Amino acid sequence: MDGMVFLLKKNTIYAENGSGKTTFTQILKSLAHKDCDLVEKRKSLETNEPINVLLCVNKNKMLTYGIHNWSSTVPHVEVYDNYYSESNMYIVSLGNYEAPSIFYDIVPNGYNLINKIKKLRHKRSNYPANIRRTKHNISLTNDPQEYNRLIDILNKQIEKRQQISETIKILEKELDHQIEQVEKKYIETTNQYLKRFNPNLEIKKANKQGQQLVYHININGIEVRSDISNIPLKHTLSEGDKSSLSLSFFLARLDLLPHLEKRIIVFDDPISSFDTRRRRMTISILSRIASRAKQFFLLSHDIHFVKDFYDNNQDCLNLKIVYKNESSVFIKHDIDIETMTGIYKDIYTLKKYLSDGASTDLEKREVIRCIRPVIEGIFRIKYFFKDDEWLGDFLKKIRNSNKQSPLYRLKEYYNDLSDINDYGKRYHHSNPKYMELPIFDEELKLFVQNTLNMLSYI
Repeated sequence: MDGMVFLLKKNTIYAENGSGKTTFTQILKSLAHKDCDLVEKRKSLETNEPINVLLCVNKNKMLTYGIHNWSSTVPHVEVYDNYYSESNMYIVSLGNYEAPSIFYDIVPNGYNLINKIKKLRHKRSNYPANIRRTKHNISLTNDPQEYNRLIDILNKQIEKRQQISETIKILEKELDHQIEQVEKKYIETTNQYLKRFNPNLEIKKANKQGQQLVYHININGIEVRSDISNIPLKHTLSEGDKSSLSLSFFLARLDLLPHLEKRIIVFDDPISSFDTRRRRMTISILSRIASRAKQFFLLSHDIHFVKDFYDNNQDCLNLKIVYKNESSVFIKHDIDIETMTGIYKDIYTLKKYLSDGASTDLEKREVIRCIRPVIEGIFRIKYFFKDDEWLGDFLKKIRNSNKQSPLYRLKEYYNDLSDINDYGKRYHHSNPKYMELPIFDEELKLFVQNTLNMLSYI
């Protein structure tokens, strides 16, 4: 951090591609699941130094990462990024009993049932060896009493194994029932979002096949299976369709997760290939989620999307990732200023100079550069002058205006406007010696103030 930046409940992070925002999201994801590979894969190519991460969770708790291990975890972190989109686009993986997928986060009692099944399967796995051993002992004995005893043990072992298998079947049937119920709700909720993002897409049904859900999707009324080997789906969906689908899956998941108020929600560039309408829709939905979540992060390389979100959420902290001292660092970001354009930015530059001054000659020249465009911009807006007309042209029209012209009243300001024009031309790049001319602060302040005053007159 550049200094100390305390994160808030709502946070936006603007960063250009390749600046480190994906690394930040992977660190958060790793922190939740203690998946150290997510961190190790982000190591810079040119270094062999071990990765060290230090996170301040609150005033009393620090988390560290080192030697392929986190000192602790932060549960309930939900991340939407390209990796989520790619892994949830065409198939819904259920994982297996040893490594169940995150789908079970939305299955009531899902992990509990899986743990019971896993323990019983482990217990049952011991019985084949025990049964073989007992059969072997039976084959070796000649004692009728011992033979009967071993037969009784064998029967009990076989019976117990069968009982365990029956119990596993019952639990698996209950788990499949839970999955089926959640799958219906999941599809229903996903379709609700799809109607808002892309009404041409609709999930019709999903079938459990092994340890995955294969869904059927309607694309403009044509049903297509989502099997991962089904090439037409991958090539039929546009990039906007894919973004709509994956984001709808993720939003549906958030709706079905319990206790959203205890979760940290992270969105990394959620509007890839979205048009204006879908961008506005996304901002509305994300704003609702940000208000409910324990903590919220929106990361994007699209500064205007971040600005639109901020306009809807004035209580959020704006950060920016910048490259500094051979590293990426977070700094506080005045997004209002950075997204200013044209005349608004030029007026801000002039006002800021009057209040704060300028420390370098380059900054002063930028202030001078803004003077004439500000006057010209107001003329174009108010008097409908063309974009290829400049302050000199405006002065000529004022000088030649008659009493019927709306410009006639500006004749009393003609000399002031002409002085401003001449001052600006003096430092314009069309003057071969403009970089050699000294800039005097008092003179510059006078012309800046006169320019701002002139905005009230014209």
